[in-house]
Amino acid sequence: MTAELRDGIREIADSNPTLLQNAGFILYNKLQSEEPRDVETFAKDFLAATEHFFQDIWQLSNEEEKAILMLIALSRLKGRLPRTKKRYDLGNIDIIFSQKEQKFNDLEERGIIISNKTEDKKIYSFASSLMEWWVIQEVKNSNDEELKNREKTFLNLMNHRQLERVKNVIRVLWENREDVASVVEWIYELVL
Repeated sequence: MTAELRDGIREIADSNPTLLQNAGFILYNKLQSEEPRDVETFAKDFLAATEHFFQDIWQLSNEEEKAILMLIALSRLKGRLPRTKKRYDLGNIDIIFSQKEQKFNDLEERGIIISNKTEDKKIYSFASSLMEWWVIQEVKNSNDEELKNREKTFLNLMNHRQLERVKNVIRVLWENREDVASVVEWIYELVL
């Protein structure tokens, strides 16, 4: 196993037993069939084997949790789209994160997100980078009606000005759908 592949597995599976088991199964099958074991092939096979896992997490999350996951995913893009580097501004969503700490703790206990504490705040990220990719795909593939339905949920998390910023960011993502990286590009960005 190459260091690149090992790092890719660590990034997409973290320490989740289900994801690690799937990763091990895919690698074992590749070893048995003597197929090449590169990150690109692994990422495609892994997504095919675990897509239901991420879909279940999404579907079992309530609307507030989905909104929080969207905010984490959008904030993790660091204000730019991957390919064109088109910029956007979410504003200071760290305030939202600090106000909903219990929800974040619940998501962390379920193994969906992880947190790292710095001197002055907690930084949240996804336990699996593929879950982050999945959430970005959900945002990218949503529409105006779904966004309108989520407005009330977002307003429970933020004020009207912040909501307008989030809606604008989502629209930028919609307008630049082709700019959102494929799963393979997403994994390459993480391990290289």
